[in-house]
Amino acid sequence: MENNEKTRLLDKIFSWSISDILNKDLLKGQIRTIPDKFSSVEQYLGCFVAPLLEETRTELFSSLRSLSKTPVFQIYSLDTPDSRGSSKNLFHKISLSEAEVGSKYQPKCGDLIALTKVWTKRISDLGQYPVLAYVCSMDDDRHISVLSSKPICMEEKFAYRYGVFLMTLTSNTRIWNALHQEGGNMTLIKSVLQADKTDIGPCISCLSDGNVPEGIVFHGGCPCGVSDVIRSLKLNLSQESAVLSCLRLKDCVHKNIVKLIWGPPGTGKTKTVATLLYALLKLRLRTATCAPTNTAVAEVASRLVSLVLDSSECKPYGLGDIVLCGNRDRMRIDTRDDIGDIFLDIRIQALSGLFSPFSGWKVHLEELIDFLENTEVKWERYLGGNDDSDEDFSVLSCGEFVVDRFLGYLEKFDHDMVNLFTHLPTSVVTSAVVKNIRAADLLLRKAEDHLRRYSSSEDFQRGSLVYDSFDRVHRVLCLEALRLVPRTFNLPDFVDDDDIRKFCLQKACTIFCTASGAAEMNEDRTGSIEFLVIDEAAQLKECEAAVSLQLPGLRHAVLIGDELQLPPVIQSEICERAKFGRSLFERLVGLGHEKHLLDVQYRMHPSISQFPNKEFYEGMISDADFVKGNDYQKCYVRGNMYGTYSFINVGRGREEFGDGHSPKNAVEVAVIFEIVSNLFKVSKDSATKMSIGVISPYKGQVKALQDKFGEEFSSNSELFTVNVRSVDGFQGGEEDIIIISTVRSNKNGNVGFLSNRQRANVALTRARYCLWVIGNGTTLGLSGSVWGKLIADAKRRGCFFNAEDDTRLKVAMDDVEIELEDSDLFSSFRSLSIKNGGGKRW
Repeated sequence: MENNEKTRLLDKIFSWSISDILNKDLLKGQIRTIPDKFSSVEQYLGCFVAPLLEETRTELFSSLRSLSKTPVFQIYSLDTPDSRGSSKNLFHKISLSEAEVGSKYQPKCGDLIALTKVWTKRISDLGQYPVLAYVCSMDDDRHISVLSSKPICMEEKFAYRYGVFLMTLTSNTRIWNALHQEGGNMTLIKSVLQADKTDIGPCISCLSDGNVPEGIVFHGGCPCGVSDVIRSLKLNLSQESAVLSCLRLKDCVHKNIVKLIWGPPGTGKTKTVATLLYALLKLRLRTATCAPTNTAVAEVASRLVSLVLDSSECKPYGLGDIVLCGNRDRMRIDTRDDIGDIFLDIRIQALSGLFSPFSGWKVHLEELIDFLENTEVKWERYLGGNDDSDEDFSVLSCGEFVVDRFLGYLEKFDHDMVNLFTHLPTSVVTSAVVKNIRAADLLLRKAEDHLRRYSSSEDFQRGSLVYDSFDRVHRVLCLEALRLVPRTFNLPDFVDDDDIRKFCLQKACTIFCTASGAAEMNEDRTGSIEFLVIDEAAQLKECEAAVSLQLPGLRHAVLIGDELQLPPVIQSEICERAKFGRSLFERLVGLGHEKHLLDVQYRMHPSISQFPNKEFYEGMISDADFVKGNDYQKCYVRGNMYGTYSFINVGRGREEFGDGHSPKNAVEVAVIFEIVSNLFKVSKDSATKMSIGVISPYKGQVKALQDKFGEEFSSNSELFTVNVRSVDGFQGGEEDIIIISTVRSNKNGNVGFLSNRQRANVALTRARYCLWVIGNGTTLGLSGSVWGKLIADAKRRGCFFNAEDDTRLKVAMDDVEIELEDSDLFSSFRSLSIKNGGGKRW
């Protein structure tokens, strides 16, 4: 934090008063619409600065508005270490109350907090110029170091008793620093300024040479085995072509290229990305793989790990070439087994233990060898009570002693060897070394089998002859095998965990991180990166992509996404209008940059895919053969209304706007609850497995649905699952049955937020077997939006139904209408009572 560059964003934030944060027009005059083309790197990077600052202010504003729900921790003590220079009295050590350890919220590096003297419930409790603090480090569970917005004198520091979480600044700070970076690698940044096809399109020189990367032959032998794996994954022609076109960039030295792969819903985008990454890994091309969120990064990393393990003859050898960086909690590392072995912090911990001079792998190896060479001596020492263990020597016979000690040493050896070829890169632990380790392990296992086989024999139990219990032949063979295990590897001296971290990052062939996390990958820390792959690129703000485009040594980039699905989330309306939420992927597409289409979808029944394919993708997507088969047509509930695709008209619905200004529709909630209840009964009675997704664009409706459902359908969770989320929360997801609640119900066709085409595209493409859209057909039909087209399509195809025609749905609607009328009557009486003084009796 001593570096001024790292405090510039903080300096801006620390200069704001509460009034500034609440002022929506504070930065309005500084924000200009982001252009489609740029004349210089300076203009390109500079155009994102003011919008980033405004987006940060808006996030803070949003946090202040919900202050009563904001996490708070209690401060046990606040100390100000001696300091000199401009930072005097700004750096502090905070000790948390013991009660806070393990609580729901504990401050983390990058958090922005407010230090307060009282338990804060409203904005006024903060004062006009609150003491803000940025968490610089976590010394342990109870102690953090912070940088404050203003000095805290000795007399005041005892008064600050609480820390109020405001927002996490990590990503914004990384982006800010990248936008102000000088002397970085701007090669690819320069390529995307004008974005003419001749600038970043296919390399004419490579195409004219018929360039195919060495070792990548799809229809012939391949010494590195890449083509065999690609063929075994059975990619379709568009997927195979996408992978091959990216691999062609490997040997291109004529220009720096940004390639786009267009992956509409269900077209196997993740499979294509994982295959590309596997091929790049096999070719040992140093690659950084980024995505917008920790969750998205973890998912694509998981797919690559599966490919590596599936193709490995010695699992988990090869994972040492892959490193995953990110937030442990958000990636749920501790609850999943697939990616823990490549997570950087876990790897550092494992290697630190392996190379400990006191308890590392060499110590355990020497202990095993020493036992095999001196079995009799060890037994005699045990008899004499001089054994290293704390056991009573009279407990074990000679045979039991041999088994116990040998198996104990063997377990440590096995654990260490697995860790070595899991966490060390293949450049350090070669396949020849692994072969020797496996040979040694095989002989050790034979010795173990021999011991177990004879452990119950009379001579063994009597222990009269040690050679009978563990003969010299087995020990000699084991010793010969163990001497094949190298006593050293080509490794630097590890002084501390930072050395191990640097080694892991510099030796890795593939590094996974968030796009903003790429800011941590400098030349000294990670070395040069040749290739960049950005997954979910259309969900990434361009300024975030700009961070990863500056990686040291970077030559080419591949962006995978779909600009017709949801864009990045932007909170500031000013920034939204200024195109701050536009992705690099979308901008390049808008300029006519070529994108490689994945053109076969594997998710939806053709009845479901028909409308979105025509409406959003001009009919360019074909259905895979298996989704057209009879087995893919499911009929869960009787009646045409519940076929593969239908619109269920709820004309009696009523939209209500709560305090949060997000509408809900109680009648639609009742209809959906009745439908899901019926599905639940069918699943339970027939033991049929079903996964249900209930989607609405509106948070108010999502909350109403979640409240209505409660734990109603949890008793049969192994067979029946219900997932209720917003459209934004469902991007990338899929379920057997999707039910969409459109909510809006009025006479003038006003659908507002619902009209967003990208959001509609996501909602309509999540279902595998059944898609049922619930809404007011008249409202949607008059909207002039994509939903009006959907109504026309449903009617034309005979898939438009009235909820009134289903007796159960009619009863559900009648019941909720009575409740609403009673509620309206009560509200009218209450309003009249208040108007008349509130004290009269009726």
